[in-house]
Amino acid sequence: MNNNLILRTLSIRPFLFLILAEIFSQLAINMLNFVLIIVAFTIAGSSTAVSGVILSFTVPSLLFGLLAGAYVDKWNKKKVLYAANFLRAILVFFLIFAHSNLILIYVLCFAISVVSQFFIPAETPMIPVVVKKELLLSANAIFGMIIYASIFIAYALSGPLILIFGRTGIFILLSLAFLLAA
Repeated sequence: MNNNLILRTLSIRPFLFLILAEIFSQLAINMLNFVLIIVAFTIAGSSTAVSGVILSFTVPSLLFGLLAGAYVDKWNKKKVLYAANFLRAILVFFLIFAHSNLILIYVLCFAISVVSQFFIPAETPMIPVVVKKELLLSANAIFGMIIYASIFIAYALSGPLILIFGRTGIFILLSLAFLLAA
């Protein structure tokens, strides 16, 4: 284990917790993106409705991304990560009651994306805080693999999980994933 940098990095307890939170958070947000695209198309039967979901997730990054990053640089990043995941869990939970109203879905998507703009610049800077310099390359590699794997896994599981759990169940599952990440 001493020679395997990946295992040494994962044996650092704070880093392991950060990565586990990252796994749940990334799976939840990526799955949410795809689930809401499916839900919007199911409700409206149009690509315009799907475009509204995509815009609701994308526009906040353009409007708030830089500002959120500037604030997060001054705040306690651990608290930001916790608060962002907790708020996203609550907002996703509200989708249970809004999953048939397209306007409410857009509003909640927008709000979730705004909160995510604070989450994104807080997660990566935590790595050098919890990992020694000689393991930083391994830590960043693990982090990057998780981000890309979560996109693939979340999109692959979204359709089947909607079929298994239904709209209400999938939003409960995603809300729980954000709570676990918090």
